[in-house]
Amino acid sequence: MGNKKKNRLLLATLAAGAYAYFSKKENRDKAQVAFNNMKTKVESFIESQKVQHTPGTKAGNPDPYDVDDNEMVSEGAQTSVHYYNQEIQDNTKEKTSGLYKEEE
Repeated sequence: MGNKKKNRLLLATLAAGAYAYFSKKENRDKAQVAFNNMKTKVESFIESQKVQHTPGTKAGNPDPYDVDDNEMVSEGAQTSVHYYNQEIQDNTKEKTSGLYKEEE
């Protein structure tokens, strides 16, 4: 038996089963309630995801796909290292060769 014939037989069986199940009003009502409950849950989940990704709510949970924000964070990290190198290490008055201190 070919693959197409199997798929057609399966589809026909599913259609017949669905027709038999939904022929009763009670089953149609149950299916409609289940569908509406699922729809409500999905909409609620989508809304909760939108709330988490609104501007100003990134604290502690940055978006990895927000390239501009990630570049800003990496520049901030470089700025703090630069500050440490200039202010803290230069105050130790040690002779070091490096990018931020001239040799005496």
